[in-house]
Amino acid sequence: MRSMTGFGIGSAPLGGGRLVIEIKTVNHRFLEVRCRATRELAAAEPLVERLIRAALNRGHCTVGLMFEASGGGVAKLDGRALAAHLAELGVVAAQTGVPLTSLVPVLATAPDLYELPVFGEPEALVLAVESAFAEAISKLVSMRETEGKAMSTDLTARLEEIRTSVQQLQKLAGDYAATILARTRLRVAALLEGSGVALETGRIESEVALLADKADISEEITRLSSHCDQMSHLLSGSEPVGRRLDFLIQEMGREANTIGAKAAFAELTHVVVEFKAALEKMRELVQNVE
Repeated sequence: MRSMTGFGIGSAPLGGGRLVIEIKTVNHRFLEVRCRATRELAAAEPLVERLIRAALNRGHCTVGLMFEASGGGVAKLDGRALAAHLAELGVVAAQTGVPLTSLVPVLATAPDLYELPVFGEPEALVLAVESAFAEAISKLVSMRETEGKAMSTDLTARLEEIRTSVQQLQKLAGDYAATILARTRLRVAALLEGSGVALETGRIESEVALLADKADISEEITRLSSHCDQMSHLLSGSEPVGRRLDFLIQEMGREANTIGAKAAFAELTHVVVEFKAALEKMRELVQNVE
């Protein structure tokens, strides 16, 4: 099991420096990839997205591509581009009367003042991207797996709580008819006390049988037990299971709501409340499972 939260960084030699790739992921219903590359590396964005989609299944993924030149990463100024821009600004200054010194800050927005690094053959960029990506994705996956193990342990413990609740529900369901009958007899006897009216035992048992049939929760308990078994199987596997776990939790929540609606005495309601509390904790964890 993997978490959807992770971070990885990798680098590889390229041209007169090195290519750096950073990958950050957080939880998301599907796989969403956003790639941010500097201008000279824009051509590598499609390749990076393909690599990401081949490596991950879910999560909001942000990828940063940067080129760090040797010697501290200082980019080389393009003198000819600067001279051309200054000449154009000189013309504007002469036409408008605005001092040239006041127009110079406009150069900060010029996109072509610095020379793009030379990477050699196109294959060099591809090889560097693949190498840096392999390092970055390995670190990211390792982080996601480490957190996933902790989440799996927690989810397994929560599942045991839910199994215990299901067993309690099963026991209460087995005594359901007898409990309703005993309580109904006591209530009717209390109501008829001193009235001189005889208690019709057969009529009471008939009514209790109808109530017990309407409030029967054996089918819901069977489905809950099946869901628990399926969830246990998923937690022990290594495949991406986030969506399936989320679906099972939704189904278990529906069964719990049905049992709660049928509950006719406090003991059953109390178990349902405990069950739903444990299920909600699982739901929060599952939102970050790949």
